[in-house]
Amino acid sequence: MGSSISRLKSATRTSIAWAAHACSLHQFRLRGKVAILMYHRVLTREEVACQAVQPGMYVLDTVFAQQMAFVRETFTVLSFRQLLDLWQTGKWDKQARYCVVTFDDGWLDNYRHAYPVLKRLGLPATIFLPTDYVSTNQWFWPDRIAHLLRSARSAEQGIKHVQQIERVLLNLFGVAGESLVKALVNDERATDQLIDWCKELPKDQIEMLIAALAVELGVSVPVDRVVVNWEEVREMSQGGISFGSHSCSHRIMTTISPSEVSQELEQSECVLQRAGIDYVPVFCYPNGNSDVAIQAQAKAHGYEAAVSVQMGVEGTHPRNRFALRRVGIHNDVTYSIPLFSLRLCGLLSRTK
Repeated sequence: MGSSISRLKSATRTSIAWAAHACSLHQFRLRGKVAILMYHRVLTREEVACQAVQPGMYVLDTVFAQQMAFVRETFTVLSFRQLLDLWQTGKWDKQARYCVVTFDDGWLDNYRHAYPVLKRLGLPATIFLPTDYVSTNQWFWPDRIAHLLRSARSAEQGIKHVQQIERVLLNLFGVAGESLVKALVNDERATDQLIDWCKELPKDQIEMLIAALAVELGVSVPVDRVVVNWEEVREMSQGGISFGSHSCSHRIMTTISPSEVSQELEQSECVLQRAGIDYVPVFCYPNGNSDVAIQAQAKAHGYEAAVSVQMGVEGTHPRNRFALRRVGIHNDVTYSIPLFSLRLCGLLSRTK
């Protein structure tokens, strides 16, 4: 029943998208606006098949190429610096449709798959880097959790040592861990649930969970590099890509102290300024989490703007330059150009 409803919703959404695209709804709805696109990963179909990647975290390389060709044809594509300058000077064309392309996290596939497309089409973009991860083999903790559980689930015996995992989860999450561990055996969506819960935890507790899971499941996290290095960053910088801060450690800002927030803001900026790259003073909040105090800190540290993950487009005068809205783009809801254009219009509200 659930799958039938899901297919019906998908078919309805697709029909609406084709109708809206046919009448060029995006051209009217986005006039005088700027759509700041938010990407994470750009992967081949083969890479998706062999990796533990959340649906809301990627687009296929072929889909990305089609989207960028559409963007080039439909929008005035700006660098983030050009967007800031337009807001500063007030030289905003209310008849134009503007677009800014951004990527969060600095994934290696941004360099391998996205950058060649952008360079070929002559499109600028901004990548937000967590500076502690650049030129290292570190994996982000959500991807380590997803990899551990996917590897265990694909083993012949499924997830092993369920009782031991349950004890780990009970220590961290209380009674809620009981239902979660049962779901983890057969349902990959429970991995997303576990990751969402962990976002509220201190970093040391997350690391304890990962270490315990690795031991109990007998699975280790690969050491393959998944984030760009500085040589790749400098090459992209010379090819029209600018870089902003995504903090140092990628910790969620609302879970750390004001002094730690200040340290993340200041140190990441210093690293980027000294790297000899096209740096743009825009901050990207990890996981999109911020509040009024954190936004004020970003401004006080000299950033000219900051981006959120809140869905929406901006206009001549952004309602909050330190919580700029973006349009999250991922394969499961934007795999065709009609769906992509409908998403840009704000008519596909799902954010993940």
